[in-house]
Amino acid sequence: MDIEKLLATRNQGVEWSGIRIMFALADQIDGVVNLGIGQPDFDTPEHIREAAKIALDQGYTRYPPASGFADLRTAVAKKLARENRIQADPESEIFISVGAMQGIFNIMLHLLNQGDEVLVVDPGYDYYSQIRLFGGVPKRIPAREENRFKIDPTEVAKAITPKTKAFILNTPSNPTGAVFDRDILEQVAALCQTHGIMVISDEPYEHILFDNNDHVSMGSLDGMQDLTVSIYTLSKSYAMTGWRVGYVAAHKSIIAEMEKLMEHMVSGVPSMTQRAALAAIEGSQDCVRQMVTKYAQRRDLVINGLNSIKGISCIKPESTFYAFPNISSFGMSSWEFARHMVEKHKVAMVPGSIFGENGEGYVRISFATSSANLKEALNRIEKGVPK
Repeated sequence: MDIEKLLATRNQGVEWSGIRIMFALADQIDGVVNLGIGQPDFDTPEHIREAAKIALDQGYTRYPPASGFADLRTAVAKKLARENRIQADPESEIFISVGAMQGIFNIMLHLLNQGDEVLVVDPGYDYYSQIRLFGGVPKRIPAREENRFKIDPTEVAKAITPKTKAFILNTPSNPTGAVFDRDILEQVAALCQTHGIMVISDEPYEHILFDNNDHVSMGSLDGMQDLTVSIYTLSKSYAMTGWRVGYVAAHKSIIAEMEKLMEHMVSGVPSMTQRAALAAIEGSQDCVRQMVTKYAQRRDLVINGLNSIKGISCIKPESTFYAFPNISSFGMSSWEFARHMVEKHKVAMVPGSIFGENGEGYVRISFATSSANLKEALNRIEKGVPK
C-alpha cells in the first residue's frame, strides 16, 4: 500500500529545510568547520542552569498552565514595558511558547485562510512552509544590498492587495544582520493600519546589536499594539536554544486562541524550563552583554577576512551573528558554492537562495563559533576560492 497517498494534501506545502540539508551533508564529512548553524556556542549562563536545578528539587515536574506560569508572564510584561515599550496585560495578552517557532506556527494557523497573502522580506528567514501549510500565499518584498538589506516602504505599498492578511517582519534580520530603522517601520505601520494588515513581528535577535544600533519593536509604535503579534525567544540572547522557551504578546483574543490550542498540542512549556526563563529575564543581564561583546569581535574578524578574499565582498552586519557575503562574481549558484566549500574544503555555510530569490549570489556564515574556528574557516575559503 502506498502510505504517501494517505497523507493530507496540505503537507505538500511544507518543504525540507535547506539549512538541515546542508547540516546533513556536513555531518557526513570529517573535520568540517561548521559556519552554518544559527545558535550560540556559549553555555547557558550558570545562574539560569541553577534555577532549573532548584526547580526540579522544588517539584516543578508537573503540568504547567497552558499559557505559562503567572510570575513568568508578569516578568515578561515588565521586560516588554522596559525594553520594548510594549504594554501588555500578563493575565490576558502574554503567552509562554515553545520557542519563537511555536508562536509563529500558532499565529499562522489562527490567522490564515486559503488564499490569504502574507508579505515576507526577501532575503529573509524561511517562513514559506508555515505560510503554505495553512493555505497562505507568500509575497516577497525585496531587501537589496545597496540599501543595506533594508526594505523600501514604497515596495511594500505596491505589494499590498485586497488579499493581504499579514506581514512577517524580522528585525534584527536573519540572514542579513540588517536593523530596520524607525522611519521604515513607521511607514510600514501606517500602511498596515490603512489596510488592516496584521504584523507578525519575529524578534529573536533583539539584544544582539552592534555599533549602538537601536532595535524598535513594531508593537511599540502608535496604533500598532492590537495589529501586532510580537514574538520573542530566549534562545539567542541567553544561549538557550535547547531549552525551547519563548513568549508572545498580542491582543487578548489571539492569546486566548493560542492558549486553547496549547492544550491540544503539548499542554505547556516544561515547568523547569519556565523557571529557568524567569531567572534569565529577572537576573543580571551581564551575560548577554558579554556574549554580544564576543560576537562583535568575531564579526570584525569575519568581515575583514572575507573582504580580503578576492571575489568576495561583505557589508558589515548591524546585528545578529551572521555575515551575508556576496559571492556572485564566481558565476556559481549559492548552492554550488556552498557544496564546493563543504565537499572540497570542509567549510559548511548556508546557500543564500534558501532565504529567498534575492538571496541568490550570497551565502550565510555564522560567527557564533570560536575565533580559532573562524580563522581556520577563512583560510580554507581563501584556498578554495581559486579552485
